[in-house]
Amino acid sequence: MVKNLFTVVTLAFVIASFSLLPIHAQTSSNYELAGGWWFNGKEFVRQKLYVVNGVFQKKRPAHVDEVIKLDDLYIVPPFGDAHSHDFAYPNTIADVAAKNLHDGIFYGLSLGNSVKDKRAVADFVNKPTSIDVAYADAGLTATLGHPILSAEVGANKIPWDALGPNMPRLLKSHTAEGDVYFVIDNLDDLQKKWSQIVASKPDIIKIYLMDTEHFEELRRSTSTIDDKGLDPALIPAIVDRAHRDGLRVAAHVETAADFRVAVNAGVDIVAHLPGLAPKPDEDALRYELTDADAKLAKSKGTAVVATAWLAEWLAAPKPWFSEAEKKAGPAQLERARQIQRHSLQTLMRHGVPIAIGPDLFENAVKEAFYLEGLGVFDKRTLLVMWAQTTPQLIFPKRKIAHLSPGYEASLLALSCNPLNDFSCTRKITIRMKQGQVLSTGDHP
Repeated sequence: MVKNLFTVVTLAFVIASFSLLPIHAQTSSNYELAGGWWFNGKEFVRQKLYVVNGVFQKKRPAHVDEVIKLDDLYIVPPFGDAHSHDFAYPNTIADVAAKNLHDGIFYGLSLGNSVKDKRAVADFVNKPTSIDVAYADAGLTATLGHPILSAEVGANKIPWDALGPNMPRLLKSHTAEGDVYFVIDNLDDLQKKWSQIVASKPDIIKIYLMDTEHFEELRRSTSTIDDKGLDPALIPAIVDRAHRDGLRVAAHVETAADFRVAVNAGVDIVAHLPGLAPKPDEDALRYELTDADAKLAKSKGTAVVATAWLAEWLAAPKPWFSEAEKKAGPAQLERARQIQRHSLQTLMRHGVPIAIGPDLFENAVKEAFYLEGLGVFDKRTLLVMWAQTTPQLIFPKRKIAHLSPGYEASLLALSCNPLNDFSCTRKITIRMKQGQVLSTGDHP
């Protein structure tokens, strides 16, 4: 009944909570940043910068409040998370923000969230002492498409282990429509609902594509939910409408065909690498990206958020399910990893921007180290992806992600060189955000 692999993830994922100390920041001051090895996108070099009004500058100001001695620490821009659903929950946002800042993640992209919950957490984000988040708000899908199941389960407070008897109700429910998703089945829907879609002032529009090769067959079913996305024929009109309003578009995809539909229509971000849970009887070509795909993405200016770590989670044992679904899938994971390596190498070869984001409720640390384990990227490339490509993708109009005069004075000081050992990205001794030194307390 439930075909979509992302629904399977949603059914069982438990949000981890953290008991972190609140974030504190020193009041804004003029700083001299003395010493340190500074990352310039290629290597670490010596330089001296000052912080004035929250911005890096080369010239010494008339008054310096404090000299911060960086000595032989390694200075990098803060990290980003380009695909999360963890930044709009009022009960957990304080801990989520603190956890991310502790891990050096200062910028997040919420690719699907409740509009009401976004408003409820507004005081906790987008300030110098917290994480900065861009929100997609309610995504666009078809009738009974992804992510309607999880949205309606949550809105109707139905336990996940009681789906069976509640399925008739879920198939008819529209409780979360307009808050977590919008149904767009034709151009008339797009025209009528567009003003409501943009009324929440989303930073980006999220659209759902899923198994587009079989869309016509899937749309005829009225007894299945979450196994389809938008009509692929509508995607160019949606993207054009968003771009006319100055909004970027991020597309959920699951197959290489979905990827092609999205990129041909001009989406700005492809939110997943296809092939997270390939079945044994499926040809890898259904998911692998080709040189032509990568060339088109590069020419269109499309970036890709791999969310590659999900393959590991999807292949893990699922004791809450029955029969074969309980078991771990090491063969499935290996198939996914082979597809991922092929597609990531292809994208990298053609210069397609690749950003780091894990999806769900993990933070970007999980994804960054999963990507390191794939062996596709060297440490410098990974560092650039996490500290430069990803933040710039989230906030393209801000002067962030570079340690240069005129840019926001945000940095991480590491105790060792991440170009030699990528785990040094976890050894943060100083965090500065927009000219304020943060103290996140101790974290277990």
